[in-house]
Amino acid sequence: MKPEQETRERILRAAFELFSSRGYDPVSINQIVERAGVSKGGLFHHFDSKYVLARDCLMWWSYENLSPALHMDDPGFEPEEALTEFIDFMMKFLYGDVHFTRFFWSVFDESIRRQEDTNVWIDFFDQYVTLVEGIYARMGVKDPRMKALLLLSNLDGLTLYHSLITESGLEFDMRDLRDELIRTYVKFDGGEE
Repeated sequence: MKPEQETRERILRAAFELFSSRGYDPVSINQIVERAGVSKGGLFHHFDSKYVLARDCLMWWSYENLSPALHMDDPGFEPEEALTEFIDFMMKFLYGDVHFTRFFWSVFDESIRRQEDTNVWIDFFDQYVTLVEGIYARMGVKDPRMKALLLLSNLDGLTLYHSLITESGLEFDMRDLRDELIRTYVKFDGGEE
């Protein structure tokens, strides 16, 4: 890896650690450069703003972790097993760390407010949907893209509602919720398609 790429990745790792443990707003550029061991100039050489760095952290983490770790695009891996692992991973990760969830939604909200780089999010979303769509296609689902959109929308919505439910003091059984997601999106009756 070239030194320039190593520096960029070191900044991404440091920023991701801070953002995912504290959220977007509380983290300062000074904290990031200190953690990464770079100057502010070095950081801004790679990223135009705190927002761009945060957005790129989310994209970088997703591409590094979701597909390879969960065998999402591995044709030798059973599709039902890949979907179950994906749902389990998302449930554990997103519900296990409220800061990460808030970080994600804060950065996404900032992108909507800025209205300057929707193509980055659209490309990311399309790749994410296409990955899950491929699994449903291997399962023989009639409309695999629609099924993928429904699963991902459900998971994203649950992350948002989970924060609200937690804040309100209400609780629900995560195991029951996970089992219902599996019944609906993995072990569904093929006739419903």
